[in-house]
Amino acid sequence: MSRYRLCGIQIETGESPRQNIEKLTAIFREAVKVKPDFVIFPEMFEIVTKPEDVLSYTHSIPSEITDTIAGLAKENSVNIIGGSFFEKEGNSVYNTSLVYNRRGELCGKYRKIHLFDAFGYGESRVLSKGKEPLLCELDGLKFGVAICYDIRFPEIFRYYAVHGAQVVFLPAAFFQPNHDHWELNIRSRALDNTIFMMSCNQTGRSFVGRSMAANPWGISIASMGNEEGYYCVEIDISIIEGIRSRLSFLKNRRFDVCLREDSEGSI
Repeated sequence: MSRYRLCGIQIETGESPRQNIEKLTAIFREAVKVKPDFVIFPEMFEIVTKPEDVLSYTHSIPSEITDTIAGLAKENSVNIIGGSFFEKEGNSVYNTSLVYNRRGELCGKYRKIHLFDAFGYGESRVLSKGKEPLLCELDGLKFGVAICYDIRFPEIFRYYAVHGAQVVFLPAAFFQPNHDHWELNIRSRALDNTIFMMSCNQTGRSFVGRSMAANPWGISIASMGNEEGYYCVEIDISIIEGIRSRLSFLKNRRFDVCLREDSEGSI
C-alpha cells in the first residue's frame, strides 16, 4: 500500500473541556465519512490553559479521555493521532500524544520534547520534557510524531527521516501572529528530509489555524484557513524514493543526528 488518505481536525477550544471534546467528536464523525486511513487531532484538544492551571486538567493513561479516543478509533476503524492532552504520571505532567490503531489499541505515546518557553509562555514551569521520539508503523505507513514547538527544532525530524519515517504528524496550538513561521517551518521540515508533513492546528483569536500538509518537495498540498472543520489529503509515499534519487539530502549529509540525554537529562 502506497496511497493513504489523511484527515486533520481544526478547532477553537473554549473554556469547557466537555464541550471541546463534543465539538471535536462531531467534526470527527463528519471527517470519517470520507474514509480516511488516519485522522489527526490538534494539540491540547481538551483545553488550552495557562501553565499555572494545567494541574486542574491532567489525566492518567488509561482514563476517560483516552478511552474516548480509543473508542472513536475502534468504532470507525481508523487510525488516530490523538492530538495531545496533559498526562500525569507520578509527580510529572507531560504534554502527550497517543497513537491508536483501527482496533482502538494504543500503539504509541509521544511526550513533547521541546517545551514552549518563548514569547512569555513557560510550559516548563509545570510540564516535564519528553525524552524519546516516537516511530510507528500502521497499515504499512512509517511515521513519527512531534508536537507544535518541536517544529522549530530540525533535529527530531532528521532523526525520523533517517530512521525510515515517510510522514511526520504534527498536532499543534501554534500562536498568532506567527503564521509565516508556521508555514515556513512545515514546508522546510518536509523539504529538508524529503518526507510528508501533516499538521493539525488550533484556530481562533490566539492561534494561527492554517492546518496544512506538505509533500517531500516542500510544497503545500492541502491547507485550511481559520475556520473550524477538517481537511483531507491523499498522499503517495512511493514518490519519496524518486525524489531522493534526484535530491539526495540524506545520502549527502556529513554528520548524523543522535537524540540522547545530556548530563542534565535534557534532549
